[in-house]
Amino acid sequence: MTEDKFFLTYNQQMKKLRNDKHIICQGSSHKQILVRAGYFNIVNGYKNPFVSGTDSHGNHSYISGTSINQLQSVKRFDDHLRSFLLQYITQIEEETRTLAGYKFDECNDNGSIPWYDTNAYSPKKSLQEKMNVISNAYSELSRSQLDYVKFYMDNHKQIPTWIMFKVINFSTFIEVLRCSKLDVSHSLCKLYGLEDNDGHCNVKLLIGSLHWLRKVRNSCAHNERVYCLTRKSGSHGHSGRIIEKYFRSLGRSYSRDLNQNIFDLLVYFKYFLPKGEYKQFISDFKKMLLDLQSKIHPHAFDYVRGQIGIKNLEDLDLLIALPKDEIEYNKFDKSDIF
Repeated sequence: MTEDKFFLTYNQQMKKLRNDKHIICQGSSHKQILVRAGYFNIVNGYKNPFVSGTDSHGNHSYISGTSINQLQSVKRFDDHLRSFLLQYITQIEEETRTLAGYKFDECNDNGSIPWYDTNAYSPKKSLQEKMNVISNAYSELSRSQLDYVKFYMDNHKQIPTWIMFKVINFSTFIEVLRCSKLDVSHSLCKLYGLEDNDGHCNVKLLIGSLHWLRKVRNSCAHNERVYCLTRKSGSHGHSGRIIEKYFRSLGRSYSRDLNQNIFDLLVYFKYFLPKGEYKQFISDFKKMLLDLQSKIHPHAFDYVRGQIGIKNLEDLDLLIALPKDEIEYNKFDKSDIF
């Protein structure tokens, strides 16, 4: 049975870090770090990169010279990473919702078949699947407190497709997309270049990438650690990493690793962001990494880099260099192109 945790003053916490963990923590500046961040958030949350082994009692030992400042550096990196990724995820989420809503109406007689009609969805999906999707969407709309949703609820016979696609939860949106007619998902695949080895639309990659974006977005929104976020292959029915053309181009070390992590997000962004935006994203991300590298022990940095899923920092430059067609947004409404 583990020993119960009792209240410790900030000074006692500092003494515990010095004496029990041999982490440098002394003086007013170090105390301020503990006061502002909290012991659990900064120590329990960001000690792992600095663990060097265990002592004779089974307790963690840490890299010599580790200080509370270095733990704070990892925390600040993670805080920055969280807001940085969220900015791009929400941009992609909004864009895919908007495009899918447009194509949904277009392939349903320009909106003549409403979204709450099962005929608006793929004939390959079961009636129960379609009913569940419609029910979940309507339930979320009815609970919405947004002014424009209430207005349409009170003053119109039906809520437009674009409002439904905008308001429903991200997970429900993905399910609506999955159950929609193939023209909807295929149009997104063709726009973003989401294709399999034979050049066919890779709907699995589209749905799987959006699910991972959703998972990371939720972790960011709930202020959870992000740099070490992972989903193991086979957990809760998930197949894990989707091995597509960019992973294959990066080499076997990536295609053999079937667990999803933040690096998967970087690969998915390669599809969803225009080339110029993606190059800027990778450049800014690399600057964040190099800044962290300058502030912590090399072994600690290697741990963080590994948890993100990056084998070598040079792979970020390789990701930028891998060929990609420009996203032709202006052709999205031309059905003959798709």
